[in-house]
Amino acid sequence: MANQQQPRTRPSEGFSIARKVMDDVVTHYLANGGPSVARQHVELVAPEIIKLYDDGKEAYREAMARISAAEKLLEQQAEERSQQQLQKLVMTMMGTMSPHKAPGLQCGGDARELPPKLSTARAMQMWRLLQQAGYIDENYQPIGLSRTEMAILITMMSNRLRIKEKWKTFEHLWGKKNLRIDYNDSMNCRKSLEFQDKLKILFADIQ
Repeated sequence: MANQQQPRTRPSEGFSIARKVMDDVVTHYLANGGPSVARQHVELVAPEIIKLYDDGKEAYREAMARISAAEKLLEQQAEERSQQQLQKLVMTMMGTMSPHKAPGLQCGGDARELPPKLSTARAMQMWRLLQQAGYIDENYQPIGLSRTEMAILITMMSNRLRIKEKWKTFEHLWGKKNLRIDYNDSMNCRKSLEFQDKLKILFADIQ
């Protein structure tokens, strides 16, 4: 008998097995290695998925599209950081910057400053890691983070820096309100939990 491909879905579960496998591979390796590593592992599993499932090729194309989108995002973030560094250099040359200030951010006519608890040696190490990862800009403001992701970042930084009034501290710095509510919502969001895992890896050496 000729080899038969597996059906797209399990009748009792109603989801595409091929897509689920590909999605899990991409999600895991984007978080643990980045787009290039994710691409390598998708290429490894793709032949078997395509051979076993009739929608294997579609699942493969969708997985590669996700990886391409992640690569494009990283390129955009790198370009943004480059522009921010250029702006910082220009402002430094103009003598308008001072230590731990967020240039260009005005609040009632005064530039916002990092509070003492967010400008310690350990805190500055965390800020640098976040900037390198593309989550925080040169002004210590979040880049492309959702409110739930901001809330998770606040909690993780505050725990390591032993900041008690964490919501008030960060909400003033970022000009946000009621992020505590978003943290409660984040515990039920898969994307937010994945972001939390990324931060754990990023801050692994900071206890």
